[in-house]
Amino acid sequence: MLHMVVANHGPDTCAATVPTVAKIAKTGFQQMGGLAKRLGISVQGTWINIPAHAMYMLIDAPNAHAVCQLCRDIHLMDWNTVAVNPVISLQESIDLFQ
Repeated sequence: MLHMVVANHGPDTCAATVPTVAKIAKTGFQQMGGLAKRLGISVQGTWINIPAHAMYMLIDAPNAHAVCQLCRDIHLMDWNTVAVNPVISLQESIDLFQ
């Protein structure tokens, strides 16, 4: 099941400008691959909107609980407000209504 993770923070907790947050973020992102594998999930892609202070991650996971665990393990929620959204492709949604 695909999940779109949306993580938002403000300038006061931005990893690009706050050294303590940068350290937390760097450590978490360096560990993300191994932690994801241990949880049985796959990070399909990660995107950043720098001026909006937003990050988007598409994660394939058996359930939202595993995604939330990854967010805790990499300390993403220590400096962001994180939303985990189940998503399907446009084609899958079209197929549902045919």
